[in-house]
Amino acid sequence: MGQAAAADRPRRGPAKPRPQPKPKARAKKAPRVRVAGGAVWIGIVAVLLSGVVALNVAVLQLNVKLEDLGTERTRLRAENADLASEIASKAQAGRIHTLARGQLGLEVADAGRTTYLNVGPSGE
Repeated sequence: MGQAAAADRPRRGPAKPRPQPKPKARAKKAPRVRVAGGAVWIGIVAVLLSGVVALNVAVLQLNVKLEDLGTERTRLRAENADLASEIASKAQAGRIHTLARGQLGLEVADAGRTTYLNVGPSGE
């Protein structure tokens, strides 16, 4: 049955090409005005890149300075701790009494021998 149906159908001839639509007229573009040549653009990009490099160098210098200051701060804190320890050891009362007796010949004052002088006006 497939062959009989195919025989009843008329045969087509070679396919005709479809007509192509005519291209529409394009609007003419205004002539391009060249503002700057390639060298100018290269110069602009070079200036921008040099600015970025200069900024990175400045940040790097600040980071180095910050690290140096941090190291100095740590050293100063350690030195302050040493000085505080030295002050605490030299401010001990027993040591001060020993130095006063030995080097200066001073004695602890007896409470019974202490007298006071009035230096104010004589009417008081």
